[in-house]
Amino acid sequence: MSEEQTARYLGSGRSDVLATPALVAWMEAVAQEIVDDVLPTDWQSVGNYIELRHSAMVPVGSTVEIQAVLSRVDEKELIFAVSAFDESGIISEGIHKRTFSRTAVLKRLLKRKK
Repeated sequence: MSEEQTARYLGSGRSDVLATPALVAWMEAVAQEIVDDVLPTDWQSVGNYIELRHSAMVPVGSTVEIQAVLSRVDEKELIFAVSAFDESGIISEGIHKRTFSRTAVLKRLLKRKK
């Protein structure tokens, strides 16, 4: 974990500890990697929900490991159990959901928003 992931650097706090926004981004990225391995190339997923408890401070220089386990698949939603650990143990756990669709459909929806 580097200074660029601290609460002070990202503006989410004044401490030089792992920022929750950085933790969320890492959890989403790990879940995305899992999805990329199973979805057809013309499909993609988008994160649409995260609920987590960030329960321990992590100082700069620490190693953080992120785990995501696909726990349930609904009709259009993938639900992951996510967790994070440093050298001392668990620092966060929660739920992350991703919706999935054909890339062309997502692009059309985005175009309507412009």
